[in-house]
Amino acid sequence: MTDKIVELVLSNFVISSPFSLLSSNRGLSESVVYKVSSLDGAFALKSYSSSALSSLRNIHNLLDQTRNNNFVLFPLIVRNKENTTVVYHDGFCWDLSSWVPGNIPDCSIFNLVQCVNKLAELHIAVGSIQSGFGVMPAMKSREVEINSFSITAINFSAIGFLPFFDLVELLKWLRQEVGSLMASPNPIVKIQYCWGDARRENILFNGNEISGFIDYCAIRKDCREVDVSRMISSFAGDDYLMWTNALNAYSESSQINHLVCRKLDILGTIVSLYRWLKWFQKPLPENMVNSAKQRCTDIYRRIEKWKEHGSLKSMLFYD
Repeated sequence: MTDKIVELVLSNFVISSPFSLLSSNRGLSESVVYKVSSLDGAFALKSYSSSALSSLRNIHNLLDQTRNNNFVLFPLIVRNKENTTVVYHDGFCWDLSSWVPGNIPDCSIFNLVQCVNKLAELHIAVGSIQSGFGVMPAMKSREVEINSFSITAINFSAIGFLPFFDLVELLKWLRQEVGSLMASPNPIVKIQYCWGDARRENILFNGNEISGFIDYCAIRKDCREVDVSRMISSFAGDDYLMWTNALNAYSESSQINHLVCRKLDILGTIVSLYRWLKWFQKPLPENMVNSAKQRCTDIYRRIEKWKEHGSLKSMLFYD
């Protein structure tokens, strides 16, 4: 059945038939990526929820503009027979892009610096497109989610893979700590288009060279610091030297607020924990349970180390 759906969707695009389905990959989202092959080469066919229709078209236009500005690491989007880039079929939106070969990079400072430098190039390439200045949306959204979280709304039996008493104490500690972390006013920063999902798992390497950035569907207007903080955190965790070296590398191309990057990472990690605790209140698809538990446990353990360190403010590094 899947092969038939893929064949029907692919028939809408201007690529040579016959097509062959080589593999598929499902992450923690509802999206599925299929690797397909035709006489024209290998392609990535991805499904999205129907609500993504308008935003996908805008993102595809933005990707075209980044190529015009000589940034070519994102996949090339393939147009369909109606000269648009999105096909609606079977309740999903679908797009087709060139296949990016490669592997997820190791967590080395060498790989991180390369990724940060390329991220700076992306920000420069899109920095002149509808940009301005203001209070960073990412910081505001993090603060809203943190303030709306309620420990009493959590059914702890649904998250029995985490130690109950330690988790309760950690949540109480976070409630005490986040107030002081959010007390200082947020600076005015440049608001521009950003990747939105700039992390190690979305970068591919061929040998020692970056072969491409993947997963572009989160592109949105925000501050550059949100991309930089997510990128560094996915490689470095809380390694001070890696953070400092990476931030200095980025700053060679564009000025960045080091303190804001750390603050965004800390608050974003807390938001991630809160979201996972809420998501586990409802049954997850069976094929996602193990990976979801692992992701939630990793975040929990990271924050637990912050608590052992003493305070959230002490984890800012650059305050």
